[in-house]
Parts: sequence; structure tokens; C-alpha cells
Amino acid sequence: MPSGDTFVTDVSEGLDTIIAAARSVREYPNNIMPRLVDTQSLPEGTGTAWREFAADQLTASNYGEADTIDNPQQIDGSVLTGTPQLVAIQTFIGDRVRMRLNRKAFGTFGQLAQNAIQRRKDIDGLAVFAGAGTTLAGTGVTLTSGHVMAGIERIEDNSVEPGAPPYYVVLHGRGSYDLMSEIIAGVGTYPIPAGMTESVFRQGFKGSIDTAELYVDGLITVDATPDARGAVFSRMAIVLVQGKSPWTETRREPQKGYGGDSVWLKDEYVYVERSAGRWLYGLLHDATAPTS
Repeated sequence: MPSGDTFVTDVSEGLDTIIAAARSVREYPNNIMPRLVDTQSLPEGTGTAWREFAADQLTASNYGEADTIDNPQQIDGSVLTGTPQLVAIQTFIGDRVRMRLNRKAFGTFGQLAQNAIQRRKDIDGLAVFAGAGTTLAGTGVTLTSGHVMAGIERIEDNSVEPGAPPYYVVLHGRGSYDLMSEIIAGVGTYPIPAGMTESVFRQGFKGSIDTAELYVDGLITVDATPDARGAVFSRMAIVLVQGKSPWTETRREPQKGYGGDSVWLKDEYVYVERSAGRWLYGLLHDATAPTS
């Protein structure tokens, strides 16, 4: 029998393991793209594809007083289609997990599957940027407000089909940082005047550039260059075609150990670019991690 003082470390085997708090790993606020695009639903009983007909413009001509007007213009148009695709996630939680796991830890499970669906939905929306007919700025180029304003101008003055507000610009945080740096570039060389420079210096860059509302989405990928791809676009430029959404399927699994439940969470959607090449402009830019 050993002799000496007794401390907690000497009897640690007898301690209960108590979870004082629990949390799920933080998600980036990932419902950005679905909120910024035109959402259309695909009702049941209407087939597997959503279709939108766009009637082409007609051309009027000049005529004189004695002219005979006999030149009918044929009405034509085009159809935009989108077929929603299935996205799903499966989980299995055993009965013994329910019986034995700390309640606080178990309580974090409920939101995980839906978070995964929403993250997937946002990432799929961001993927539309890569298909933009025109990309402004470019690889290794520092993003400026001029690139954003150029995109808005080109959306508004398109001679074939001009876009309409609201306009949005979605960027990785490093692109937003470069815009903020542009605004406060003079700080340190003169007293900060009251106004936009002071506001951005104190609170960060928020709000609008020209008429486009700025959103930062950390789910935008930074590649090995490093570059990131954002975009400036009209809300009508991207259609989120929503099929059945969301729904769950469950199945009892008594053959697995103590038993448990398999749960499938599913969604059905697709993003489609409307008036391709006219209302969406990519913003590819340098995304080097800030150091100063």
C-alpha cells in the first residue's frame, strides 16, 4: 500500500466524464445564393423539366405616306429549360447512441443534415459563376470597385437585352478585403475624414458598390494560384428551379447491433442562367491571404 498525499490525478479513474457544453462545427452562413436569385418551382404533374418561353423582339420599319405596309414580322422565341436534380444525405443513429450519449452532445445532431444540404445548395449556386460568358479582372489581378461597376454598366447597357435591378456582387472575403483596402488606402497619410472612409475603417466594408449589394461567401473556392471567382449579376440572371423540397425518408434498422434508424434528407433543384452572357459577369481575382 503506497503512502503519501492524494490528489485528483491519483484517482482520475474514478472521475465521471461530464460534457459541460456541446456545439456543432460552425457553418459559414450558407444560404446566400438561394436568397439572391430568382426562384421558380416545378409543380407536380408538369414533367421533369421547368420551361420558360422568351418571345423574341420584333423590328419596326419606317414608311412613307404612299407606302404599302405589307411586311409582317414573324413572332418567334426560345425556351430556357432546367431539370432539377436530386441531392441527398443519409445518416444512421443507433439506439445505443441515444441511450448512452450525453444529452447536450446528442442535441447537436439535429441540424447537421440540413446544414449539409444548405451548404451544397449554396456551393452549386456559386458554381454558376464559372459559366459566365465574360470574366472581368483576371487571374492574379487585385479586385477593384471599377471591375464591379464595369459589370453593372455592361448589364444595364446591353443592346440585345438589358438587365434590371436588383444587382448583387458575391465575393470571397479576400476580394471584399481588397475593396475595403481601396477605400481606406489613404489612412495614415491624413486625418480620417468623416464619411465613407471613416465608416469602412471602423466597421468594415458593407452595403453597396454602385447599385450592387455586396455579399461575402466563404464557400467560394480559393485555388492554388491563389485566385477566387465571384460575380456581379442581376437577380433575374440566375434561376433556381426548385422541385420537391425538402423531404425525409426513414427506415428502422433492427439488424444493426442494438438497432437504430436510417434517415435520408433530400432536396431537388437546379440553377440555370437566364439571358446567358448578358446579365452575369464573373469576377476572377487574386485571393492571396492578407498580411497587412
